Amino acid sequence: MIDNIRNWFSGLSQREKILVGIAGLLLAGLVGYYGIARPMFGAMTSAEERYVNAVDRQVRIDAKVAALQQPVDGQSAKFSGAIDAIVGQSAGETGIAVASVTPQSDSRVNMVVESAKPTALFGWLARIEREGITIESLSITPAGNGTISANLALRSN
Repeated sequence: MIDNIRNWFSGLSQREKILVGIAGLLLAGLVGYYGIARPMFGAMTSAEERYVNAVDRQVRIDAKVAALQQPVDGQSAKFSGAIDAIVGQSAGETGIAVASVTPQSDSRVNMVVESAKPTALFGWLARIEREGITIESLSITPAGNGTISANLALRSN
């Protein structure tokens, strides 16, 4: 079979050999793009969407579980510790992109959220309120891709 192809190719003129070579390169490029690169990009995009949806679902589940575990008498927990460290760490664990956490005093902190899903941010805010941190001010602006950015002032009780 390969001998037949070699005989056929050697029987071609120089111009025909160049044209067949160019056609082979174009075919290889098409197979590479449509057979390898495009499916890989689609799989990566799909995996990223599934991950974002899973994080969003996890935050909603955590908020519901925390609401069920809240004390019946309505007493909130008293917060103790460095507010800037706790707020920054818990926001990062929730999947909120924090731009800065600026301590104003031992019990007050200003925080800038660069990007977060609304359900993730509000679920996190509800959780830290139950832990004894009060929201003094909140300013939210829409960002691209269904996310929001926020400026917060938080205070420990």
